[in-house]
Amino acid sequence: MKMRFGSVLLAVVLVPSLTVAQDLAANDPVSPDMFILDANGNHKRTEHVALTFNSHITLICRSATKGESLQWQFSVFDARDFKPVVPSASLTVDDTKRDDIALRITKVRFSMAGTYQCSNKLASRQINIHVYGILKAISSAAQLTLKREAVGHLQFNASVLNTTVHPTVACQFRVGRYGIKYTSIRWKGGLFETHRNLYELTYSADEVNGYIWSNLTIIRPSADPDLYGKYTCQFNVVSGSIESAEVEISIPPLIKRPDHVVGHYSGSEFVHTCEVVAYPPITAPVSWTRDEEPILTNAVDEPYVSRIDWSGRVRFETVRVPNDRIVFDPVMPEDRAVYTCFVRNTIGNATGAIFLRVKDRWSVFWPLIGIVLEVIVMIVVIFLYEMKRRAQKKRESEHNADFDATAKSSGIRYDGDAAGDDMLLRQRI
Repeated sequence: MKMRFGSVLLAVVLVPSLTVAQDLAANDPVSPDMFILDANGNHKRTEHVALTFNSHITLICRSATKGESLQWQFSVFDARDFKPVVPSASLTVDDTKRDDIALRITKVRFSMAGTYQCSNKLASRQINIHVYGILKAISSAAQLTLKREAVGHLQFNASVLNTTVHPTVACQFRVGRYGIKYTSIRWKGGLFETHRNLYELTYSADEVNGYIWSNLTIIRPSADPDLYGKYTCQFNVVSGSIESAEVEISIPPLIKRPDHVVGHYSGSEFVHTCEVVAYPPITAPVSWTRDEEPILTNAVDEPYVSRIDWSGRVRFETVRVPNDRIVFDPVMPEDRAVYTCFVRNTIGNATGAIFLRVKDRWSVFWPLIGIVLEVIVMIVVIFLYEMKRRAQKKRESEHNADFDATAKSSGIRYDGDAAGDDMLLRQRI
């Protein structure tokens, strides 16, 4: 997996606790008032505020009556063990202004997460500060394997998707101690929102230290280009407070494998598209060759090769990648060859090839002509055989007639059967 470390993004969310003091109105004469002082000096009372890392915020606690003392206290979540706030390089308490005590956070840290309480001798107000952020955004990539293939007389290495490797992207988040229960994570991008069955989500957390891992895995890798690209992991602590990070699932160039041998009739249009799946996207035009000879373009972007005139008949078109389609209009017998396309991006390259066999337009009729000739020959043979049989039968008939005539002239009766043969024998005796 490919790891990218961006700036750590943090935010702070302030949520008034459900305490007895909070149930009092803002003008309660007993409970102190609490608000956020923005950069323009405006007062803002809100349930949520988000701060980026190294930004600052000022919280003001104002006494309900003149001259009373106020104090800021802190407790980790759910502990209810409040202790005085200890100033540091990132956190200061300012009580120099009469009837106000300010809490200034100049650099937010995870250790600051917890409940802050401003109190006088009679009542108090509390705010839950959730510190959270994205620590790591980890990208991933699909893997290809090389397979030696032969197309026509050409051999080359073809890229094939390795479906046993499942690309996994991940985001690591962190919140203050015991703050995980306030969080939720969402993923967007690719086909995740429409085809959830192609993915698997896994989640792990360190409850004590506030670390959260969320992984998104493609469990059914394919050559669908929509699977690859940018994904977004969104992390929120409370409604309306969102931090996002982008990760990528990349794929080296992969050319979808069409039929390696294509037959086409001469005189009609032939179109072949080099279908490329790649992320980062291919930006350079596709390179083509004919029988390993580069196909170049002239000043008006018409493709040409040596020894063949393609003027006005062959052109490149763009579907997804520049020059990823070659068009023959029309295709001619001399276009018979092995055509290859080559693409490259920042993480790899790929080659695809087809063998174009150009057939004569009349070739479809040759089998029919052969059948017709066979039938004619058979008819002639049958006719000659019948003529010969009839001629032979005629000769036999004439021979029998001559024999009968001879027998009558000799006084011999011939009936053509055994009885006639016996009588003829007795007469001779």
